[in-house]
Amino acid sequence: MKKSFKIRTYYYDTDHMGVVYHANYLKWMEIARTEYFRDKLPYKEIEDMGIMMPVKSLSIEYINSVGYDEDVEIFIELKELTSIKIKFSYEIYGKDNVLKATAETLNVMMDKSGKLKRLPKEILDILK
Repeated sequence: MKKSFKIRTYYYDTDHMGVVYHANYLKWMEIARTEYFRDKLPYKEIEDMGIMMPVKSLSIEYINSVGYDEDVEIFIELKELTSIKIKFSYEIYGKDNVLKATAETLNVMMDKSGKLKRLPKEILDILK
């Protein structure tokens, strides 16, 4: 399933050259993951069950710069889900539907102490 959300860039998002600072893309991807779960099972509820989903790996390719006051749309798609890991892909578009970046994250399921924890089947079924 693919979802998207829109965001506008502000002055504080940019660097001295007037383009969005590269780390802000990571923030947008975090927002996308949170919003992805919201309709099915809010991430807060998953955390309340003692399940954390830290990022284990991340790859990103910056293709075109995003500028100050530019609207962007972030698409997120679930690529893989098991009881122990979840993989997402992202596409970030700017004005005129110009592709700005692509990325992937791999998150793992852990308890609050940092030990791997499997998702219960009921939760897997909801998220799939």
